[in-house]
Amino acid sequence: MNPNSYCVIMAGGLGNRFWPVSNRRCPKQFSDILHTGKSFIRQTYERIAQIFPNQRIFIVTGNEYGEITRRQIPELPAENILLEPYVRNTATCIAYAAYKIQGINPDAVMVTLPSDHFISNDIAYLQDLQTGMSFVESHGGLLTIGITPTRAETEYGYIQVKSKDNTRKISAVKTFTEKPNAELAQMFYDSDEFLWNAGIFIWTVQDIIQEFKAHMYDLHALFTTDSRLNTPGEAAFIRNVYGQCHNVSIDVGIMEKSQKVYVLKGNFGWSDVGTWHAFHALCEKDEENNVSNSSKVILNESHNCIVNVPPRKNVILQGIDNLIVAEKDNYLMICHRKDEDKIKRFEKYFRRKQ
Repeated sequence: MNPNSYCVIMAGGLGNRFWPVSNRRCPKQFSDILHTGKSFIRQTYERIAQIFPNQRIFIVTGNEYGEITRRQIPELPAENILLEPYVRNTATCIAYAAYKIQGINPDAVMVTLPSDHFISNDIAYLQDLQTGMSFVESHGGLLTIGITPTRAETEYGYIQVKSKDNTRKISAVKTFTEKPNAELAQMFYDSDEFLWNAGIFIWTVQDIIQEFKAHMYDLHALFTTDSRLNTPGEAAFIRNVYGQCHNVSIDVGIMEKSQKVYVLKGNFGWSDVGTWHAFHALCEKDEENNVSNSSKVILNESHNCIVNVPPRKNVILQGIDNLIVAEKDNYLMICHRKDEDKIKRFEKYFRRKQ
């Protein structure tokens, strides 16, 4: 592995679409929602640790998740867990890691990936990351990984490629589109010109910092003016920087504006597991298309249901269709699957009630 290669795991999300199984105290990335025996972030770390040494792996997460991150990933040096004082989206998260890594190794190649995605083929995934790193080392630019759509999905962002040659592994990008409506998603799917945006990025730190300078100069100035990164004053410096940052995604802040964007077509079995719908798609189903996480769940004359409850909980669903039943920490949620988009509001409702 190239000694200039670094990996940054983004772990700042709240995962409120999976409430109450994912909640503010233990968000999705630190949970074992798929019941594999390991949290998402632990699986992500073990996967990329096959090609990156611990000293070149960084995790960016919220201040309140520093302890759980250290507990779940004890192999990492403490200074490699970068704590965000406020939620400021992916542009600020990536900038923090990029400017810090630049101070350690200005020739670094940086892989940035989410902590909470499902990957079914680790070997193909790691091969694609290595192919992407080789590409940006020789060609420069900003590389993202796209996934060939299998349906007209409205919960994913889309990447339009300039070339319709499906045999090309890496293509120039024409446009980015965030979560289209159903009609547009169907058009994208039918056109064969679009890939799902997996949220995985590869670039040199020099290239991404040049893009911040060109397209998000205010953010660039915050990170470079009297920088205290990689010094004992880093935490205070970051509190000041984050206090002045806007909430902007890397897609909106950089990727939609840059003229140097490429996409690598990934083929490693991917899902962002962003909704209970996605959870249902990944899990084994019974003959009535139900999914449950426990043998103590009985579904009788029930169809298309999702049940995720503590393993000792006995549950019976009789004559019920299209429901999500989830329980954790004294919270029980029962929601019709057509109303899944409302779930992310529920935790805020209980916080207001307390």
